[in-house]
This record gives sequence, structure tokens and C-alpha cells, in this order.
Amino acid sequence: MSIATDSVALRTDPARLAAVNRYEILDAPTDGQFDTIAAAAAALCGTPIATVSIVDADRVWFAAAKGLDGVAQVGTEPGLCASAFCADGPYVVNDAVTDPRTLDHPLVRGELGLRFYAAAPIVTTDGHQLGTVTAIDAVPRELTEAQSAVLCHLADQVARHLELRLATLKAVRAERELRAEAEERAAAASELAARMRAAAAAHVTGPRPRHCQLGAAAECTAPAELKIADSWGDSAWGCSTHVEEAIINVRSVFIASEELGGLSTYLHR
Repeated sequence: MSIATDSVALRTDPARLAAVNRYEILDAPTDGQFDTIAAAAAALCGTPIATVSIVDADRVWFAAAKGLDGVAQVGTEPGLCASAFCADGPYVVNDAVTDPRTLDHPLVRGELGLRFYAAAPIVTTDGHQLGTVTAIDAVPRELTEAQSAVLCHLADQVARHLELRLATLKAVRAERELRAEAEERAAAASELAARMRAAAAAHVTGPRPRHCQLGAAAECTAPAELKIADSWGDSAWGCSTHVEEAIINVRSVFIASEELGGLSTYLHR
């Protein structure tokens, strides 16, 4: 199978694309950390251009691009980024116009006139190849073993930063969900308190037992303030604390009108 065929198969692989999408990096605002890594790759290799690229199904998007002002993405023609991300290690083209992998590439034959290309794949902890850290020049170059090793280290740093970024996104969203849940509970509690105050005001003049009837074996001695009932017709008077506890924990319980006595009252008429 050719390099081009291999790169297309991997580039469009659903599992790999799912990995790309889970990091939510495509088209995200420029990340200063990635800019730093691109600058480090350029300094390492002595090139005017360096990128941190993420390979999508139909494009190569730059998370950072030093020396390519205004360029956000390129095509997926085989031979450069769209092939380099498939490699198991560094992918080096010393002279693109003589290398059969790249001599027909538009970035080589076009205005950029690319001659030197060195890339290390960005690989996730679960083995998915996302893109590359790349150094590019318009003149032929050689890459030393030490430079190659550091370029791979920079690609590893990108993968780690993506994991940290994803964990941060998840933490922020979880915090927002907890905050929204707390606000909903606070609103519900406020509404319940208002209803209880209104019901207590309506019960002020009516007859009631002296003490709360909801304390069970504890025999609550707090004044009876509110009457509650359930759908079975049972009713009782309670203090505000026990009434709130009953309403929260028993779905069928509601604040009753003063006249509501339930079936027991009818049976003992």
C-alpha cells in the first residue's frame, strides 16, 4: 500500500477523528503554549518556519504557525503534513525537490518553494496520531539525531498540553453544572420558603395544636406553624423545619389549607 493510501486511511479513520474532536482544538483561538513550541522547533532546527499542526479529515490546521503569517491551514496532499503524522517517528525531507515523496507537492512547486521539512508526530496516550510539530525551510538541510530527539520531545509536549487542556475544559464545565444546580436548588428553596411564609400567614387565626406533630418519637416541642397533607388525605401540623423536611423528602406532601382534614376527619365526624 502506498504512503498516500496509508495517510488517507488513517486521516479519515473514525476513531482517530473522534480523538481529534475530543480535544476541541480545531479552529480554537491561538494557544500561547503552542506558539512557544513552534518557536522552539524553529530555533532547534534553525528554520524560519515551524508549525504545530492538527490533521483533520480534509485539511491540516495550524494550532501555531511561526513564519506563516495569515496561513491557518493547508490541504491534505500526500508527502508532507498529511503523510508525516502517520510516521512512527521523525519524518525528514532533506531536499523536497529531489525526494520522490514531495517533489510534486504544491508547497514545494509553489510560491513557498519548500526544500527542507522535518516533523515529529503528535500521539495521544491512547495511541491516536493527531498531527505534527514541524520545522520548514526554503533551503535544503540535514537534521541531527539530537535535533530529531528534541523535535519528538516537543511533539510529546503538545500531546501533554492537549490532555491538560481537555482536563481543564472538563473541570470548568463540571463546575458550571454544579453552580447551575446549586442556583436551581437555591431558587427552589426560596420559592418554598415564600410559600411557607404565605401559608403560615394564612394559618395565623385558625385553630391548631400547640406543638409540632411531625417530630415522631423525638416529640418536637416547637410551635405548630403550618399544616401539610398528602394525597391519601392524611394531614398534620408542624414547625417550619419539619414541614420543609417533609416536603423535600416526601413527594406527595403539600402545604394544606386550614380546612383540609382528610378522610380521618370525615370518619370521625
